[in-house]
Amino acid sequence: MSKRKQGELESQVLSALWDRPEGLTSQQILSLIGDESLAITTVLTVLSRLGDKGLVKKESMGRSLLFIATSSREKHTAEILLGAMDEAANPALVFSHFASKLSPDQISQLRRALEG
Repeated sequence: MSKRKQGELESQVLSALWDRPEGLTSQQILSLIGDESLAITTVLTVLSRLGDKGLVKKESMGRSLLFIATSSREKHTAEILLGAMDEAANPALVFSHFASKLSPDQISQLRRALEG
């Protein structure tokens, strides 16, 4: 197995949970990630860390635990972008660089979102 980049496993776990908003057990998450060298204890550790960050909640489901993302992929992404904007010394310049990389379709979607 190749070494994962920092945060990669958290991203994989969150992605699995976002794709299944009804929630998943840790075993289901492990199966969806599909890495046979990954231990269930590692997945549980990641889920615990995500819970500490407020990104995942757990609910009892019989003798198992069901893990559920606390927000959507889109809301989470927006919160990351807003956090980055808070750190910028010149937010207008950040917006300018960001907008210069958008496709025409993405610009249209952004305009609709701002007007709506």
